[in-house]
Amino acid sequence: MGEPSRRKKEKVLVIGMSARAVAQSSARAGYETAALDSFGDRDLLKAASWQTLDKRDFSRFSSVPELRGIGADWAVFASGVENRPQMIDELESAGLRVLQSSSEAIRRCRDLDELGDFCAKNKIGRPRTMRGNDIGNLPAGKFLVKHEKSGAGIGVRVWDGAEIKRGEYLQELAEGIPVSAVFLSDGREAVLCGISRQLAGEPSLGARGFSWCGNIMPYWMPPQAPGWKDALIDRFTAAARAAVSEFGLAGASGMDFMCCEDGLYLLEINPRISASFELVELIRGVNIFELHVAALEGRLPRENFPGLLDGPYRGKGIVYAPRDLVAPDTGEWYNRSRRDIPHPGAPLPEASPICTVLTPPLGSGDEVMEYLGAEAQKVWEECGL
Repeated sequence: MGEPSRRKKEKVLVIGMSARAVAQSSARAGYETAALDSFGDRDLLKAASWQTLDKRDFSRFSSVPELRGIGADWAVFASGVENRPQMIDELESAGLRVLQSSSEAIRRCRDLDELGDFCAKNKIGRPRTMRGNDIGNLPAGKFLVKHEKSGAGIGVRVWDGAEIKRGEYLQELAEGIPVSAVFLSDGREAVLCGISRQLAGEPSLGARGFSWCGNIMPYWMPPQAPGWKDALIDRFTAAARAAVSEFGLAGASGMDFMCCEDGLYLLEINPRISASFELVELIRGVNIFELHVAALEGRLPRENFPGLLDGPYRGKGIVYAPRDLVAPDTGEWYNRSRRDIPHPGAPLPEASPICTVLTPPLGSGDEVMEYLGAEAQKVWEECGL
């Protein structure tokens, strides 16, 4: 995929609550990179210039004069575009080329009703999903409350029967394992790049509730009947191709599922470079930013990446602060496969992310979990716990 590398003069603006992984990929591809995110982590600043994005107001960056001051040519999202697709139009009005699916494609694939119709049309499972006026006499404790404009499990809670707020909806609690499939597409075809187990609310990482806290790639299951890997890959491939055909998605995207005893249930579509693509880079030795640009220009790999469910296994785990802590000297953290590194002396409030831990290749998903848990203990100890 060498074609995009001929352009090294474009400046790329990466936008998201956490822009580090995408910004590093852009910088490794040879592009001058700027980032607009909420953390300004130590390792981000080695790859990109940085401006802060207020965690409480994701629309802050939409000021056209501010964008022009950054001097970028291209813009790409690490997160957030799914909740405010009109940002694409605002960025384009400021003269940037936006490296994403169209705003209409994003709006449609994130609309609860359109997603429901898509699943029904393509015979894809989906947990029962309803807004406040459809609740009726549903049993408490069997549904989750989610917000239409949130992500990463933030604010998700088990419904206790109380009235839900505007912008929230109920989704039936599916018992299973959360799985993410990430793919490249050109608006017509889709190529699977990775299948991972999603981690949420893992106590060994300090995560609470349903907060997303990492991925393990590839996804692993207990021993199954012969041929289960091919069958599962076929189902993910069919779902990705159907989503691309229905919504016109282009570039890098992901689909989140619950893998249950009776099948796969689609939770949501993320029309952007999602977090598990960092593991695709580590496992495959590719540059996802270059692949993303190439897909947007109509150039895809010929077929799914090989061995999508074969080991070895790698993981990334987000370590959360179990109580208020302070970052120590983090000068050597990058060399110890830690990312999203806080600056020395930075406050680390309870329940906030401290850093990301990347694992080496390991023999099983269980080994990855053990490694991440041990590393989390080291991080907490170094932070004074």
